[in-house]
Amino acid sequence: MKKTVAALLFILLLTLLVPQTVFAAKTEPVTDTVGLLTSEQERELNQRARDIALQYGCEVAVFVVDKMNYDDAYESAKYIYREYDLGYGDAKSGVLLFLSMAERDYAVIAYGSGNTAFTDHAKDVLIDKHILPPLRQNDYYRAFAAYLDTAEEYLAMAKDGAPFDVGTDKEYRAENARKALPYKLAITVLAPMLIAWLFCSRWKRQMKTAVEAREADKYIPEGGFVLSVKEDLFLYMTETRSKIESSSSSSSGGTTKDKDGFSGKSGKF
Repeated sequence: MKKTVAALLFILLLTLLVPQTVFAAKTEPVTDTVGLLTSEQERELNQRARDIALQYGCEVAVFVVDKMNYDDAYESAKYIYREYDLGYGDAKSGVLLFLSMAERDYAVIAYGSGNTAFTDHAKDVLIDKHILPPLRQNDYYRAFAAYLDTAEEYLAMAKDGAPFDVGTDKEYRAENARKALPYKLAITVLAPMLIAWLFCSRWKRQMKTAVEAREADKYIPEGGFVLSVKEDLFLYMTETRSKIESSSSSSSGGTTKDKDGFSGKSGKF
């Protein structure tokens, strides 16, 4: 009986300790200090954020304040990240969406393995396409839900070894290909026509010095024509060049980190 009670107490102790070990932060992953969310919405988003962190080893956090600590949203987000001990595991890997309502400023910062999953291009797409549209309509729940959904997609891609970036964003590559099409056509069609026109114009100008001669006797010297020297002169050469396209991307993508190991972007909503 004593062994059974001891085993039950040990299991209960483990149950209490494990969540504290995994989530050692001083706050919930989704922290709304202003009251933008209902209790049910905040509870739902927090559970979703915890599930993502456990699956990918990277915390996905949201922190909303009325007024930020610094004049700059990026520095305020870094302060929140460190002050509230955000991030997953010993490496403190994570990404944070920070909002300051008084100034309507935002920042998205990443740290640790979050820098791998949330490249500079990934942050741009995450913010411009998924976060800012609902934020500007004051639909905060939809903005935070879209942030968590997109963050999970990026983490899944990074886990598979292909982070979301300029080289793996199919929509971005297709758009660039459409923009480059007129230039490719111009180079392929117009450039050869222009070169041919220049050569023809040059030859035409050279032919203007030719005048028809009705008699050839003035070209024959006294004493007759004597051929003493014979030479073959090479006057013109036509060279054709073909450009070899490189298979590498014109933009390397990646993540730009500051001296503290953070990467991010900030602005107004």
